[in-house]
Amino acid sequence: MAETVVVGGGVIGAAIFHALATQGEEVTLVERHRPGLGASAWSGGIVRAFHHEPQLSDRAAQGWDYYREFTTHTGERASFTTSGFLSLVGPEQRAYARREAARIASRTPALWLEPDELAARFGTILSDAGGGGVWEPEAGYLDPMDVVRGWTRAGQRAGGTVLTGTRVLSLARTAGRVTGVLTPGGPLRADTVVLATGPATPNQLTSWGIRHHLWLQTIQVDLRLPSVPMADHPAFADHRHGTNGRPDPDSGGVFTGYPTGQRPQDEGCGDLDPACTARAGDAAARRFSWVAGSKPVGGLRAAECHAPSELGAVGPLADGPEGLLLATGFNGGGFKMAPWVASEVARQVTGPR
Repeated sequence: MAETVVVGGGVIGAAIFHALATQGEEVTLVERHRPGLGASAWSGGIVRAFHHEPQLSDRAAQGWDYYREFTTHTGERASFTTSGFLSLVGPEQRAYARREAARIASRTPALWLEPDELAARFGTILSDAGGGGVWEPEAGYLDPMDVVRGWTRAGQRAGGTVLTGTRVLSLARTAGRVTGVLTPGGPLRADTVVLATGPATPNQLTSWGIRHHLWLQTIQVDLRLPSVPMADHPAFADHRHGTNGRPDPDSGGVFTGYPTGQRPQDEGCGDLDPACTARAGDAAARRFSWVAGSKPVGGLRAAECHAPSELGAVGPLADGPEGLLLATGFNGGGFKMAPWVASEVARQVTGPR
């Protein structure tokens, strides 16, 4: 009997699958397509530590530690591209950002930059250095597909089973407790079912009659080509104006995102929204001097699962059946949190030893 079934083969599900398999657990990963082809395929793969919630900073720092040594942990290759990460803040956010940068600096390279220091270091790309920022020179990004493949392969070598092209139709339950999942090929028995299904989760839970507080949010990231090459542009998040992004070395452009405020009914988000592109460009131009002369050349648009807390939904549901765990609701930031999520879910599954 499979002790644990992990539903969803994205970066979160693959991380959990690998963590359980390498701890000697009987675990099966069930993916409706191929691992990594869902929301993870649209991820920027950014890894950095600073957040406006200390718990998130700590969890993300664990991810930074892990991803830097991915091959050591898995025996699989996933290249870490060091771009640096710049967290820009407004004047009202300076005090916290300065303190948090000092706190996390003992674990991961992080440096608070006053506005004049920020302008001196990044003045060629910034039009506004007001407020200052946190600079993480060793932050960067990975290819999410490489990471998912690495975790699934390593998990299989450790004894785990992967079922691709397999949909989960419903939970199997007896007397309020999960006993497995039902698939078109028949039931899979399990003591624990972990839902790591990303944007499929809200509608999935609703269809199974399980109360929850998750919702879908559309994300859109536009690729912008500057009028002149932008060498060594860092990945970034502007906490004052709401933009975020990272360089795209393949095109020489910069991916730039901005909240859409759109809540789709399902995972299909349609084509790029020109209005979202315009708003993202306007917001980015408040910080970056190169945006005014840039042009949008496509981008990415997808749905993400959101939760009321920025900490996500990791663990049992208050009104859910016993044996069901969630690992979702990271509001678009799941990639960097995946190593922490995997360790936390493994702790909940295996219990004290």
